Amino acid sequence: MQQVIEITAPFFALIFLGTILKSIKFLDEKKTIFLSRFAFYILMPTMLFSNIAKTYSTDSFDFDFLFCYETATILLILITVLSGKIFNKNLSEITIMGLNISYPNYGYIGIPMSLVAFGPEAALPLAFILLVDTIVLLTCSSFFIAISEQKTFFIDLIYKLVRRIISQPLLVAVCIGMFFSQLRINIASPVEVFIETVAGAAAPVALIALGASITLRFPTHQKIDLAIISVGKLILHPCLIALIFFLWPTEKTVWLQTAILCASLPVAANVFVLAEYYGVFKTESANSIVLTTILSTFTLPIALYFVLNIT
Repeated sequence: MQQVIEITAPFFALIFLGTILKSIKFLDEKKTIFLSRFAFYILMPTMLFSNIAKTYSTDSFDFDFLFCYETATILLILITVLSGKIFNKNLSEITIMGLNISYPNYGYIGIPMSLVAFGPEAALPLAFILLVDTIVLLTCSSFFIAISEQKTFFIDLIYKLVRRIISQPLLVAVCIGMFFSQLRINIASPVEVFIETVAGAAAPVALIALGASITLRFPTHQKIDLAIISVGKLILHPCLIALIFFLWPTEKTVWLQTAILCASLPVAANVFVLAEYYGVFKTESANSIVLTTILSTFTLPIALYFVLNIT
């Protein structure tokens, strides 16, 4: 447990530092947005590239591992959509609700925490999970929302999907990092020092920005939805991943540990961006990100303790 505390305490301390800085007016909304964008578009991609590029691994694309992980992702979305339709809820709204339950916060918490907890070996499974999961989540959400809007979606949907995927900075960093890794391209020392310095700022800046965005105001009419999302994201998702890999085990311990830890993360900030883009479930998504982030200060250390003891 001491190892878990040593890993998680600094992360959540930085989140609460961001909250404190906002409460004393050191950070306002404009500065917080700048920090978030700086972390998402510059710092986090640099850190991800740095760790993947120097991971000279003989491991290749593991279809079985990713199939198991994405089975959980698709099941969560389908369960949410089918449950919502039973209660006659709007398909667009329950699709975004499904995204809340199935889309972990890889960028701000998952990537830095996995690398600290499991070392550079976690970079490769992180890269594959981030790449494939983002594609699956964007595809599923676009598919169901296109159906709900009753629009012809084949050509337009494919175009929009490709455009969103290739414009994701984290995915671009994954692809470039894997290119450098597979070709074993050596980076010049001054450039490497620069990259490492920039990458080192990623976690602190991202977590402080995340903390500064937290507000503790949850409307009464959203409490049921927020409770379902919190249980689904923080408990059901990691348990489902653990169950699937129990039924179809993998010999790659670090990959399994990374998968379960990723599934244990709070809701991704990207969900709010997608909700805003589609114009549905916006405030609920924003509040679910805040609530699951707060609750994860208790659930994530438990999940990390569990995965660290996997042999």
